[in-house]
Amino acid sequence: MAATLVLSAWEPEIAPLRRLARAVDLDRLALATVGVGAVDAALGAAAAITAARPSRVIFVGTAGAFPRGRATTAIGTVAIAGELWLASTAALRGDGYLPEPVVKRAPTSAALAAALAEAAPPKKPVPRLDVACPIAITRSATLGRQLAHATGAALENLEAFAVARAAAAAGVEVAAVLGIANRVGPRGHQEWRAHHAAASHAACRLVWSFVRR
Repeated sequence: MAATLVLSAWEPEIAPLRRLARAVDLDRLALATVGVGAVDAALGAAAAITAARPSRVIFVGTAGAFPRGRATTAIGTVAIAGELWLASTAALRGDGYLPEPVVKRAPTSAALAAALAEAAPPKKPVPRLDVACPIAITRSATLGRQLAHATGAALENLEAFAVARAAAAAGVEVAAVLGIANRVGPRGHQEWRAHHAAASHAACRLVWSFVRR
């Protein structure tokens, strides 16, 4: 049984934490990847939670920042997820809708988020920001602004909502730590390729600081 289960979508986003964890014998820490995209992430998270039986789940990964002028979250920084929002661009355009039974909002644990924030260096406070979770990565700056306005989110990530729903189904508290790798828009993928390794490392460092406390 693991006290803390840390999940990521794919290995490069959790590899820095694996390297840190090898240096110390932490029997109650489990690490796993769940898969890229909402469907695989939900299935992978459910399986990992069943296997590890953790007290808490922390998702670690990267995110894109929605363009918000001077308020745009900077590349290279780290954020802790607040509310997670299932986002449909078809519904946003009016070309489709999500039927009423569909869960569209997944809260994260305020207590766990606060504990993660306390683990950050005093001079580098980590904000708690809402995250939109669409099926596809947004590559239009205009659509990004529309998603941000509709959800109130500052960030975009594909898997965090799915992981949170799997944790909720298991009755386990959940949080997400995201390194900002790009700005949402037409240059997003290019920026992500340039910055995702550093962003993953920064997010994993915060999780490691929390685990070591």
